Order: sequence, then C-alpha cells, then structure tokens
Amino acid sequence: MKTIYRIFKKVGGGIAALALFSGCTLFGLDVQKDYNRTPHTLDPKMDKTVWQYLKERSYGNTAETRVFARMMDAIIYSEIDTLEYTKPNRTFILMYGASSGNPPTLSAPAFWTNFKVNNANATNWNQYPKEFVRNYLKYLIVEGEYNHYTIPALQTINANTLCPAGYFNTLPTGITLANFIPNTNPESIMTIKVLNSSPSNTSDYPIQLNDVLNVRTSSILATNGTVHVIGSFFSPALPL
Repeated sequence: MKTIYRIFKKVGGGIAALALFSGCTLFGLDVQKDYNRTPHTLDPKMDKTVWQYLKERSYGNTAETRVFARMMDAIIYSEIDTLEYTKPNRTFILMYGASSGNPPTLSAPAFWTNFKVNNANATNWNQYPKEFVRNYLKYLIVEGEYNHYTIPALQTINANTLCPAGYFNTLPTGITLANFIPNTNPESIMTIKVLNSSPSNTSDYPIQLNDVLNVRTSSILATNGTVHVIGSFFSPALPL
C-alpha cells in the first residue's frame, strides 16, 4: 500500500474533506492495492451536471469557489454552446490552477503563455480568435465516458472529441506554440489511459492524456458524465 497523501485540496468543494487516502490518486475513488483497482466504499459521485459544477466553482468570493473562473472566462468569450456541458455520456476535461489561472489572484493561464500571440504572452482570451478558443474548449469535451471504472487495464483509448477534425493541425496566423509540429492529430482525437505504475509518491495509477499529461483529479462522476481536472497546459497536438 502506498503512503498516505493529499489528493484533493480545493476542487471538490464540500466533499474536499475526504482529502487523504491510502494508495489512491483520485478524489472519492477506489483505494487501490494493485492495478486491478479493487473497489472500495468511497463514492465519487456528485449530484449535479458538469455545467452546474463549473458555475459553482467560477463565481464565488473565495479561492475554493473560483478555481474554474479563467475557464469560465474562456467559455463566455468563445461563445461555445453551454448546453454541451449538460449533455450526457461524455468526459469533460476542466482547467484548474496553472492550466487556467491561480485563484484568488487569477494569474495568467498557461494557455496564454504557451499559445503566444505575435511572439508574446497573451494577457486576455480576447487576443485569440473566438473560433480558436471555442475549438480548444470543444477539444476538452470527449464523446463517451472514460474513467477508472470504464478504461480497461493496459489499454489506450483513442477518443473522439467535439473539436472539428484536424483543426489543430495548424495554428492561426500570429499564434505560435513552442515545438509545435503540424498535422499530428488529423481526427482531433484524445488518447486516454490509466498508467499501470506510480510516477511519483503522490499519484497511483493516474489517468494520462495524450501520453504526456497526468490528470490532477480524476474520475469525478457528474450526473451527465465524467470529470477530469487538469492542473497544467494541455496541448491538442499529439506527440510523435
């Protein structure tokens, strides 16, 4: 059994009291002894849609109730159809912390510092084309539910996203990304898998996206799908 560690600090709101588990990287999920992930009694469910969850964690007066504020700014600016966050049988990747701002000061998102505008860090979503931001948000919505309960052991899922096929094979004029290689993701898919090892003493069997990013908090079950929360920049380009 792995050492006890903190797996969830602010994202879960009222359920954040369940912050310490043994051998488990997930909020409210299985206490794991091996890769078979023997079920435990902890409950990962929240009785609300992903859209309700986003709003509750975007408009508050404390850090805990503004962890998704920068992502909400992107949603509003891009004019993405917010009904997409209420539709069932989906996996939703939500941006928290370094990936979308650091409440309560709301520092610049990693998106702004990675997708540069005219070779400089952006300072606002409105420096990007609305379509660009909207399709990035669509990339973070996956068709089907993929979590620790549904992903088979030792299998990588090539999941379809809502992003138009091949949109991120190139970048708009004036927008650059370090080490960007064009035409790596012609179908705009996202790869999802559960690692069969622990990359550090603070994460057992994490969910990994596109073979590069380990999810910060995973397998939260909303009424309309699964939520994974990322804490750093996530590129829609697939690694070679």
